[in-house]
Amino acid sequence: MASMHYFPQKQDADLAHARHMGSMDGMDGMGEFAASVAHEVRQPLAAIALNADAALRWLDHDPPRLDEARAALALVASAGSHASAVLRSVHGLACKAPGSHDHFVADDAVQELLPLLRAPLQRHAIHLETQLAPGRPLLHADPVQFRQVVLNLLMNAIEALQGTSGRPRTVLLSSRLDGGVQHFSIADNGAGIAPQAAGRLYDALYSSKPDGMGMGLAICRRIADAHGGRLWHAPGAPHGSVFHFTLPAL
Repeated sequence: MASMHYFPQKQDADLAHARHMGSMDGMDGMGEFAASVAHEVRQPLAAIALNADAALRWLDHDPPRLDEARAALALVASAGSHASAVLRSVHGLACKAPGSHDHFVADDAVQELLPLLRAPLQRHAIHLETQLAPGRPLLHADPVQFRQVVLNLLMNAIEALQGTSGRPRTVLLSSRLDGGVQHFSIADNGAGIAPQAAGRLYDALYSSKPDGMGMGLAICRRIADAHGGRLWHAPGAPHGSVFHFTLPAL
């Protein structure tokens, strides 16, 4: 039997940290924090599993398809890095720590996310179009938290389209520069938001989906607020929903 070692000082520190997490105003306790972590790492973990499986299949070819296997493993590494960064970000949001603001091009950050969405887009026959502001304007924000907002809103749009039939399924991510802010919109042509759900969409632990965790939009709004931006939604025309958010630009 392996021996067990106890470190009283570390245990005391861990207990103090757990008590702090359970009493935080920003995340309303350990249950909400755990739900936030589970929600935010679900998509990158799915991408890791999918691309690792693809890499194994390419290696099983005779002869092995090494270029394809390398590409799949590169996506595994990218998704793993994203998951690690998101974990740090969620912890920072929970502790109300200031984000790591930087100057970056939104277009580049969006392109980094697209491999995580390739599988659900293909599985549900959804066309994703991007129309980002010309001239590649710089954002002044936390790049990890920006990607969290975009990924959450895009995944919500994809999920809203899964039960749609009778018309092509489309998602449009667009942006425009409006003075000192960059305005982003994610539009889908799904069924739209039920009136009884609209007033609670941004409440933590509330979800209008049977398998939803109720954390994605709550996290998105916290990030937007922390940056001095906004997050809101409106009905799509003629179908679906449009979510808007703003972040400071240069």
